[in-house]
Amino acid sequence: MSAVSQATKQLAAHRSGHRVISVYLDLDPDRFATAPARASQIRSLIDGAHKHLESTDGLDHDELVSLRSDLERIDTYLSSDEPPFHGARALAVFCCSRDSLFEVFQLPRTTEARVLIEPTPYIEPLVVATAERRWAVILVNRRIARLLTGTPSTLSEQERFSDPVRGRHDQGGPSQANYQRSIEKDTDDHLRRAAEDVYRYWQREQFDRLAVGGPEEIASRLGKLLHPDITGCLVDGRVDVDVASANVDHVRSALQDLAQQDEKRSERDALDRLAAGIGSGGRAVGGPADTIEALNERRVATLLLEQGFDQPAARCHACGLLVLEAGGACPIDGTELEPVDHLCEAAIEAAVAQDAEVLVVTNYPDLRPFRGVAALLRF
Repeated sequence: MSAVSQATKQLAAHRSGHRVISVYLDLDPDRFATAPARASQIRSLIDGAHKHLESTDGLDHDELVSLRSDLERIDTYLSSDEPPFHGARALAVFCCSRDSLFEVFQLPRTTEARVLIEPTPYIEPLVVATAERRWAVILVNRRIARLLTGTPSTLSEQERFSDPVRGRHDQGGPSQANYQRSIEKDTDDHLRRAAEDVYRYWQREQFDRLAVGGPEEIASRLGKLLHPDITGCLVDGRVDVDVASANVDHVRSALQDLAQQDEKRSERDALDRLAAGIGSGGRAVGGPADTIEALNERRVATLLLEQGFDQPAARCHACGLLVLEAGGACPIDGTELEPVDHLCEAAIEAAVAQDAEVLVVTNYPDLRPFRGVAALLRF
């Protein structure tokens, strides 16, 4: 499990009873690339949060003072040189000084700017953004190799090297054949080095998908040299750019089509498994009621959500049990059930807490008969 996944799981399990401030800062480069633009957004968010805080009922004096201090801490932090703005499309900040909580995450995609002050951290945008697959792209020709990693929108170059592979000549005869064999050996050595570098990087920073770019014959030879541990990450198709001259923006653009095709394949596979598993004894359920039951029983392997799915529900703050109807007491511990405005957020929290994957389906309408939510089950 990655550090981000582990931290997200800890946030999902946060149930201290103290309110947590969750801040999402939009870093869309078209609107918030400059410090003044970010400062204006920060000022608006913090001022709005202060107004909301002062009008919130049910806060005792100590909690009100603590939350005011937390907002000031967040304001000071975001207005400093410390936040990791570079390379991020959004930032998520979670703060609760009474629980010694202060966590900051870079997000690879833009998200709506907002501040929430709730009994639990608001993690839905964090989970959805960080669920985007991490890619590695290896570009190779006979002399040059380049390794880039990240999401399709945040891809950055990690390494570039070249090897002294000799060129062809027209001498002819036996010496020509020997010379050609020497060239091919140099090429194989170069490609083997590239394959080894990709594997070493994967051992340090595992990625989900691997794409190759370069001349077809060279890319095919590289594919045969990849370590077996990472061949399962290799996607069909090539990144079509000039290995020597393409800049990072060119590579990102070329990767977009492969990434979109991969996303569609993943969604289609999950939805086909859902269709095959629905029914008595199958390892899939559909609809809010059955999905909540599976989440409560910790049987969910993958939570499937239609984009925009949501509805009210209720939850036991003590044990986390989810129910569709508000009111009454928890059947497990008798604690009064609390209303939940957003079932989507609560379902994601429950899924993350049991190490389930969360997949937001954007390319197919298959979840509509299930009112926008379903699950693939472990058992």
